[in-house]
Amino acid sequence: MTALLCLTLVSGAAAEPEPDNLQTFLEHAEKMATSNEKVKADITIKEADGTTRTAVLVVDPSSGGTLTFTEQATGWKSVTPLSWKDGTVVEKTGAAEHKLGADDPLAGSDLRGLDFFPFWKTDYSGAQTSDENTLERTVSLYAAKGRPYTLYVISFDKTKLVPRMIKYYKDSFNNLVRIRTDKDFVMVGSRPRPTQMLVRDFATGSIRTYEFKWSLVDDAGAAPAVGK
Repeated sequence: MTALLCLTLVSGAAAEPEPDNLQTFLEHAEKMATSNEKVKADITIKEADGTTRTAVLVVDPSSGGTLTFTEQATGWKSVTPLSWKDGTVVEKTGAAEHKLGADDPLAGSDLRGLDFFPFWKTDYSGAQTSDENTLERTVSLYAAKGRPYTLYVISFDKTKLVPRMIKYYKDSFNNLVRIRTDKDFVMVGSRPRPTQMLVRDFATGSIRTYEFKWSLVDDAGAAPAVGK
């Protein structure tokens, strides 16, 4: 009986997660979301009414890291750091530049500069696992001070270490303002990236789907295609 009790206690202790398990998990997810190679995406933006428009995205991690987003029909172009710093935008060719924040919409879409860097990076000691199964781990993260959001609830793919769904809360923990769902990941170089993104913006009432065709960029030559 004593031996059985000891075995039960040992088994129970082994089942407990290590104290830094969640922090390590988030650090690995952060690394996977951090660009380490120059990539390009041809984007098709699908509106809720079925109309489409196109854009080109270039993520370049060199020299501190920049994201260049160009809407092809209008020439709207922005250059945003891969961080929370302000970037610049030109509304049309030849126009004057003005500031663009990492959480400001890109060319009237639901995309933001923050969608392409690990914006959830903060003090992970306060993070909590709110749900978990064999495929996903959902984590509640309090946003760093000074950020435009209060809370992120992120469902990570446990194998790929990438977000599949992100819920953004602003001002209070019950004010859900935006949901982003990523699907159909492909490897682009050494990083997994979604080929489809659905964004619901409750502030504007919009629902848009984004399809990404990714490629690695070799500045010395043509960009090799990356497919599913």
